[in-house]
Amino acid sequence: PVFAPDIAAFQRAFFDVEDGSAEGPVHRVVEDLVEFLTDWSRDALHARLISHCHMGASRSTAAAYLALGLHHGPGAETEAFDAFLRVANKPWPNHRMIALADQVLGRGGALVAPLDAYRRANPRRIMAYRRLNLKRGIFR
Repeated sequence: PVFAPDIAAFQRAFFDVEDGSAEGPVHRVVEDLVEFLTDWSRDALHARLISHCHMGASRSTAAAYLALGLHHGPGAETEAFDAFLRVANKPWPNHRMIALADQVLGRGGALVAPLDAYRRANPRRIMAYRRLNLKRGIFR
Protein backbone atom coordinates (compact mmCIF):
# COMPACT_ATOMS: atom_id res chain seq x y z
CA PRO A 1 0.00 0.00 0.00
CA VAL A 2 1.05 3.58 -0.63
CA PHE A 3 0.21 6.65 1.47
CA ALA A 4 -0.71 9.11 -1.27
CA PRO A 5 -3.15 11.84 -0.32
CA ASP A 6 -4.13 14.52 -2.81
CA ILE A 7 -0.70 15.90 -3.74
CA ALA A 8 -1.64 19.61 -3.76
CA ALA A 9 -3.39 19.30 -0.38
CA PHE A 10 -0.48 17.29 0.99
CA GLN A 11 2.06 19.92 -0.10
CA ARG A 12 0.00 22.70 1.47
CA ALA A 13 -0.50 20.72 4.68
CA PHE A 14 3.14 19.81 5.01
CA PHE A 15 4.87 23.07 4.22
CA ASP A 16 7.94 22.65 6.38
CA VAL A 17 7.01 24.71 9.43
CA GLU A 18 6.51 23.55 12.96
CA ASP A 19 4.05 26.00 14.41
CA GLY A 20 0.29 25.65 14.54
CA SER A 21 -0.34 28.04 11.66
CA ALA A 22 -2.55 27.22 8.70
CA GLU A 23 0.60 26.40 6.71
CA GLY A 24 1.71 23.74 9.19
CA PRO A 25 0.78 20.07 9.18
CA VAL A 26 -2.95 19.67 9.59
CA HIS A 27 -4.54 17.26 12.00
CA ARG A 28 -6.41 15.24 9.34
CA VAL A 29 -3.29 14.52 7.28
CA VAL A 30 -1.48 13.35 10.41
CA GLU A 31 -4.48 11.16 11.30
CA ASP A 32 -4.31 9.62 7.80
CA LEU A 33 -0.57 9.06 8.18
CA VAL A 34 -1.08 7.43 11.60
CA GLU A 35 -3.74 5.14 10.11
CA PHE A 36 -1.47 4.17 7.20
CA LEU A 37 1.54 3.54 9.46
CA THR A 38 -0.55 1.57 11.94
CA ASP A 39 -1.53 -0.78 9.12
CA TRP A 40 2.11 -0.93 7.97
CA SER A 41 3.42 -1.67 11.46
CA ARG A 42 1.24 -4.78 11.72
CA ASP A 43 3.28 -6.30 8.89
CA ALA A 44 6.56 -4.47 9.48
CA LEU A 45 8.64 -7.65 9.47
CA HIS A 46 7.57 -8.30 5.88
CA ALA A 47 6.99 -4.80 4.53
CA ARG A 48 9.52 -2.12 3.73
CA LEU A 49 8.84 1.55 4.32
CA ILE A 50 10.51 4.28 2.30
CA SER A 51 10.16 7.81 3.59
CA HIS A 52 11.55 10.48 1.28
CA CYS A 53 11.47 14.19 0.67
CA HIS A 54 13.86 16.51 -1.15
CA MET A 55 15.46 17.95 1.96
CA GLY A 56 15.20 14.75 3.99
CA ALA A 57 15.36 16.48 7.34
CA SER A 58 11.93 17.13 8.75
CA ARG A 59 8.75 15.61 7.36
CA SER A 60 10.21 12.38 6.04
CA THR A 61 12.14 11.76 9.24
CA ALA A 62 9.03 12.51 11.32
CA ALA A 63 7.14 9.87 9.34
CA ALA A 64 9.98 7.38 9.81
CA TYR A 65 10.17 8.02 13.57
CA LEU A 66 6.39 7.74 13.84
CA ALA A 67 6.50 4.39 12.02
CA LEU A 68 9.03 3.07 14.51
CA GLY A 69 7.03 4.53 17.41
CA LEU A 70 3.99 2.57 16.23
CA HIS A 71 6.01 -0.58 15.61
CA HIS A 72 7.61 -0.49 19.08
CA GLY A 73 4.32 0.40 20.76
CA PRO A 74 3.26 2.52 23.74
CA GLY A 75 5.84 2.70 26.51
CA ALA A 76 8.77 2.06 24.17
CA GLU A 77 9.09 5.51 22.61
CA THR A 78 12.70 5.97 23.72
CA GLU A 79 13.62 2.60 22.21
CA ALA A 80 11.80 3.61 19.01
CA PHE A 81 13.73 6.89 18.84
CA ASP A 82 17.01 5.06 19.44
CA ALA A 83 16.15 2.64 16.60
CA PHE A 84 15.28 5.64 14.43
CA LEU A 85 18.67 7.25 15.10
CA ARG A 86 20.39 4.04 13.96
CA VAL A 87 18.79 4.33 10.49
CA ALA A 88 18.62 8.13 9.98
CA ASN A 89 21.62 10.34 9.33
CA LYS A 90 21.43 13.48 11.48
CA PRO A 91 17.63 13.83 11.32
CA TRP A 92 15.46 16.73 12.45
CA PRO A 93 11.90 15.31 12.67
CA ASN A 94 9.10 17.83 12.29
CA HIS A 95 8.02 18.55 15.86
CA ARG A 96 4.47 19.55 14.93
CA MET A 97 3.87 16.27 13.10
CA ILE A 98 5.14 14.24 16.06
CA ALA A 99 3.11 16.31 18.56
CA LEU A 100 -0.06 15.83 16.52
CA ALA A 101 0.60 12.09 16.14
CA ASP A 102 1.26 11.84 19.88
CA GLN A 103 -2.10 13.51 20.47
CA VAL A 104 -3.93 11.27 17.96
CA LEU A 105 -2.42 8.15 19.57
CA GLY A 106 -3.00 9.34 23.14
CA ARG A 107 0.66 8.92 24.08
CA GLY A 108 0.65 11.83 26.55
CA GLY A 109 3.86 13.41 25.23
CA ALA A 110 5.83 10.16 25.18
CA LEU A 111 6.58 10.42 21.43
CA VAL A 112 7.67 14.04 21.80
CA ALA A 113 9.96 13.53 24.83
CA PRO A 114 12.87 11.75 23.09
CA LEU A 115 12.65 14.20 20.17
CA ASP A 116 12.87 17.15 22.56
CA ALA A 117 15.90 15.61 24.30
CA TYR A 118 17.58 15.03 20.93
CA ARG A 119 16.95 18.61 19.84
CA ARG A 120 18.38 19.98 23.09
CA ALA A 121 21.50 17.86 22.51
CA ASN A 122 21.82 18.99 18.84
CA PRO A 123 20.65 22.62 18.68
CA ARG A 124 22.64 23.58 15.56
CA ARG A 125 21.62 20.66 13.36
CA ILE A 126 18.71 22.35 11.57
CA MET A 127 20.85 25.35 10.60
CA ALA A 128 23.43 22.98 9.10
CA TYR A 129 20.65 21.41 7.00
CA ARG A 130 19.52 24.83 5.83
CA ARG A 131 23.06 25.81 4.81
CA LEU A 132 23.52 22.52 2.95
CA ASN A 133 20.23 22.82 1.12
CA LEU A 134 20.88 26.47 0.22
CA LYS A 135 24.07 25.26 -1.48
CA ARG A 136 22.12 22.49 -3.18
CA GLY A 137 19.58 25.04 -4.41
CA ILE A 138 16.54 23.28 -2.92
CA PHE A 139 15.90 25.59 0.00
CA ARG A 140 14.75 29.18 -0.31
